[in-house]
Amino acid sequence: MTGVRGPAAAADRPLVIEAEPAFRTAHANPYNARLCTTIVGEGHTVRDLSYLRLFTGRIDIVHLHWPELTFLTGRRWRVLARLLLFRAGLRIARLRNGTKLVWTVHNVASHEQRSTPGLRAMHRRLLVEEVDALLSLSAGGLDAARAAYPELAAKPGTVTPHGHYRLDYDLSVPRAEARAERGLEDGAPVVASVGMIRSYKNIPELVRTVVESEHQVRLVVAGKPAGAPLAAEIATAAGSDPRVLLDLAFQSDAAIVGWLRAADVVVLPYRAIQNSGSAILALSADRPVVVPALGAMRELQDQVGSEWVRCYEGDFDAAELARTLEWAAIPRPDRAPLDRLDWNAIARSTVEAYRGARDPARVDDPQPETSASLNP
Repeated sequence: MTGVRGPAAAADRPLVIEAEPAFRTAHANPYNARLCTTIVGEGHTVRDLSYLRLFTGRIDIVHLHWPELTFLTGRRWRVLARLLLFRAGLRIARLRNGTKLVWTVHNVASHEQRSTPGLRAMHRRLLVEEVDALLSLSAGGLDAARAAYPELAAKPGTVTPHGHYRLDYDLSVPRAEARAERGLEDGAPVVASVGMIRSYKNIPELVRTVVESEHQVRLVVAGKPAGAPLAAEIATAAGSDPRVLLDLAFQSDAAIVGWLRAADVVVLPYRAIQNSGSAILALSADRPVVVPALGAMRELQDQVGSEWVRCYEGDFDAAELARTLEWAAIPRPDRAPLDRLDWNAIARSTVEAYRGARDPARVDDPQPETSASLNP
């Protein structure tokens, strides 16, 4: 017999997913585009979210990543219009197609507060009333999401790690070449912090720590600060110390890779963090990373190994700088082991989470894994 699809076959049919964002932000961060491209490679359709298609198309899953950026950016009337239009479209899509809403909780709280208290409350109501399943890049992040949104605690949750960047950047630049191009040939160890600079990344404190130390070290800070006051604070902290190299401007992909490949160690002294794409980019460039023991950083250390990720407690002070330089000098393989950040496995887990949102009977355990369940 042909042409007959039973319930199991129908449940496993290719899915149609609208992601916000999917591909449109690839120039800024390849994460979403890589995830969506890999899901497409599994036989599914993925598009950037269209409000029109919510009302008129067939959509199985709407996948939100940073809803505060999607909905709370811009003038008040635009924020209100987006929230109302999205919710109306989602309700229609549910009635027409059984569409489900999945949210990857990258950060429980936004790094910058957006819009007005009333619109933020409206945004929160949309999430707690409409989300059908949670994704998180770490088990600790899933715990934090459930604590911050207790209304969603009973929803299915899945850990889908942040994949590596080895498919998205040319990371083959030899270290010696990268150092020579940047005048870093004096033999001193190079500590780097690379990427967009925001207050929570705590870069002025890193600069002050190096300036106040007596270590023979080169510190590279490369990235565009979020505002003139932050740029001025960094420049003031550096003063005229010849050990500090500042490139406080937008960095192209090639420049980012060059700085990373020139470094001996990447230090990311966040004041607050849940997940770090910057840490994963550094590891993708086969550079050891030092981060505070916050958010999912211990989990990243467990995934990659303590010879590649070092977590510290408290402030990144002179004693921590000394420990970092000693740790960075320890011999390690040329290539960081990123098998657990493989995109194919992540895409398959994501699709299974989509199917679980559409058919909760597929989820064997109604209380999915958390950080507690991962520890004996």
